[in-house]
Amino acid sequence: MMSRSEDIRQLLETSFPLREIAVTIGNHVYRLTTANDIEQLIDRITDEEFRKDERLPYWAELWHSAVALSLYLVEKPSRVRMKRALEIGCGLALPGIVAASAGARITCTDFEEHALLAAELNFRQNLPRYTPDIRYLDFRNIPAERWPVILGADVIYETRFIEPLAHFLATVLEEDGVMYLAEPNRLIAVPFFDALAKDGFHWQRHARETELHGRIVEISVYEISRSRAAIPS
Repeated sequence: MMSRSEDIRQLLETSFPLREIAVTIGNHVYRLTTANDIEQLIDRITDEEFRKDERLPYWAELWHSAVALSLYLVEKPSRVRMKRALEIGCGLALPGIVAASAGARITCTDFEEHALLAAELNFRQNLPRYTPDIRYLDFRNIPAERWPVILGADVIYETRFIEPLAHFLATVLEEDGVMYLAEPNRLIAVPFFDALAKDGFHWQRHARETELHGRIVEISVYEISRSRAAIPS
């Protein structure tokens, strides 16, 4: 009888070849499984699917922002320890796995089915004793649950997501909660932060030079809250 990890791997392999990524966060090496060829995933998207939602397989790549946010959580584990935390657009779920390693009760979400499978597999590979809470979530559809901590890495990449994401954050984050958002300083993020300011949010920015795939990119990690007093010092 196959284990759950073996079942997931087999499910993914029926759709596309897989590859392994090893990334060091702090003193620990995390092993992530993803699609071997992102271009192959793009080629499989039909015109109808793209017209409907313009989905691209961003989930299948490990991004600098995910590494920067993970490093930040390793540096400041008290931000998430013993807290319920929600990761949105989790993709390969590296920040969620690191948060869980630091003691968070993490819920990882995405709206791509293959991303959810990869996230669960990566949790089971890296934290075999941890039971992951992995759910489908489209932040354009607001859930009833609220969280004290929200994690997001590189989730601001299309103009059409700006207002829905800002509204999601304003609704789902608990009144005294904090969101930790990593973002590669794209101009598209400017109107997102303008929208947050209109909703009464404040933030602190922490710059992180992050190396991945042989490239160093400056990433901004933001602590975002409705109250300046709620942002950890």
